[in-house]
Amino acid sequence: MKILVLNAGSSSLKFHLFEIAAEAATQGDAKRLGHGAIERVSNMGDALRTAFQQLGPALGGERIEAVGHRVVHGGDLFHEAVLIDDEVEKQIDALSVLAPLHNPHNLEAIRAARSHLPDAKQVAVFDTAFHHTMPPRAFAYGLPFEYLSVKKIRRYGFHGISHRYVSSRFAQLQAKAPEEYRIITCHLGNGCSICAVDRGRSVDTSMGFTPLEGLLMGTRSGDLDPEVVLYLITHERRSPEEVRRMLNNDSGLKGVSGISNDMRDILAAAEQGNERARLAFDVFCYRAKKYIGAYLAAMGGAEALVFTGGIGENSAPVREQICAGLEKLGIRLDRTRNAQPGPGDCKISDSRVQIWVIPTNEELLIARDTFHCISSIP
Repeated sequence: MKILVLNAGSSSLKFHLFEIAAEAATQGDAKRLGHGAIERVSNMGDALRTAFQQLGPALGGERIEAVGHRVVHGGDLFHEAVLIDDEVEKQIDALSVLAPLHNPHNLEAIRAARSHLPDAKQVAVFDTAFHHTMPPRAFAYGLPFEYLSVKKIRRYGFHGISHRYVSSRFAQLQAKAPEEYRIITCHLGNGCSICAVDRGRSVDTSMGFTPLEGLLMGTRSGDLDPEVVLYLITHERRSPEEVRRMLNNDSGLKGVSGISNDMRDILAAAEQGNERARLAFDVFCYRAKKYIGAYLAAMGGAEALVFTGGIGENSAPVREQICAGLEKLGIRLDRTRNAQPGPGDCKISDSRVQIWVIPTNEELLIARDTFHCISSIP
């Protein structure tokens, strides 16, 4: 079975083509046949046609039987991958208010794929789904109860596809089941989140009601006293939309450093003595360290700490700074292996708590979930 995986951004479309053989159905093993990315997308239908042209040789004249879509926000409606119909489309659209930078573009790709591939099964795989196992003590805010029970204002968490992949991949590397481990997974990129995975289940994560909460990110502020927002609106005379744009697009590494949202640029400037760049780096690493400590406490320890994402996989200085001072908690980097972990999965520790760099593969997991969904395999 050939499965196309689509990940749509505000002006981009990433696509991967997988083949899953029937005899490998129970394991969900998938072979990637082709992939690519289209930037500066103004029309998702045109972008999809370009993707088909690029994938032509890999398709070999065969048809695409299913399309798996990454959808960022599934609210409390979707706890697993689902077949997309008109009603599911409406629900994803209604959730756009909670992820305005993501869900509308995911929906554009869904509509384009349904139009161009009317005979293919369309499946939505949600970033929030992995976190539906969080207990109420982890997802409830301290608001009047009706905002939780009626308005569904609560912490949902994101990057669930990535956290689920790397935590299960760690267990696979140990030749054991995920249920045997407590793992802290750090997805660090332009968007960042940390997750406490207790025996295969997400029990807490740093992102919340929207992807804005938690760590300092590329352009997002992360954790913030709510009174700051009210101050900006009432005293600085900023409109709610201006504040939303500031917190999502002009804050984080970019806002603190005044240079860039790219950690490579931040590190280069810090090495040249730029104090704002150094502050951005320090805040970024300190926030991550605090969450790791919190999740060690919440789970009563951990067997592994996993780094993934563009920064997590590629920035040795970030990993070293985050882990520094955690030795008494059982976390100690091997500085040589951390400096040159090599490609692929790599253990970079010499401590009771294993530290790993595991490249995420969200597309593979989406392909597997899509296959399982349309085949009715758990």
